[in-house]
Amino acid sequence: MKVRGRSLKTWGFSAAAVLLAVSAVFGGLKKAADETPQVAAGTAIDAGRFEVTIQRVVAVKDLKPLFQPDDGGALIAVVTKLKVTDKAGATPPSDLLRLIGVPGVKDTDPPMGTTNISDQTRNPVLTPEYGEDVAYVWKIPKLSALPTEVKLSVQHYEFGESLLDKHDKWTTDEIAAESSVKVKDNSK
Repeated sequence: MKVRGRSLKTWGFSAAAVLLAVSAVFGGLKKAADETPQVAAGTAIDAGRFEVTIQRVVAVKDLKPLFQPDDGGALIAVVTKLKVTDKAGATPPSDLLRLIGVPGVKDTDPPMGTTNISDQTRNPVLTPEYGEDVAYVWKIPKLSALPTEVKLSVQHYEFGESLLDKHDKWTTDEIAAESSVKVKDNSK
């Protein structure tokens, strides 16, 4: 059967092509995988060079002698289980975690440091394939109220080889996951 000199099959393909083109303009061809995964605390996140499990978030007055806030401020510690998946040990990178939307902290602000929970080593060297409890610590300025929940992003690292000297290297890639975690207020 023909309509206006063309078969119904041709008209069907033409209509499908037009619908596909229109949906592409409005993002219809984007893969669902392009969205950043949202994970709950306690879920292991593959960050390339690290496996990150966000355990809890705690607000405290200070963590003397390692970390102290400005006068009237507080600290927020994001406690993680970090496991190096690379063959070489590594210190926790300052860009692995970010606090998002926390008053007084820019989304791009790195933590003031990290500490191993078990022995309070500042910026510890982590052993490959062995998970350790590590806290990332940020200063929070004097606020009328501390946040009750924080949004976190976890950076992903991509493995490659340096073009200049053929050494292995890890570079930042994309955000591996985001998480919203309740804040336990121990600052009182």
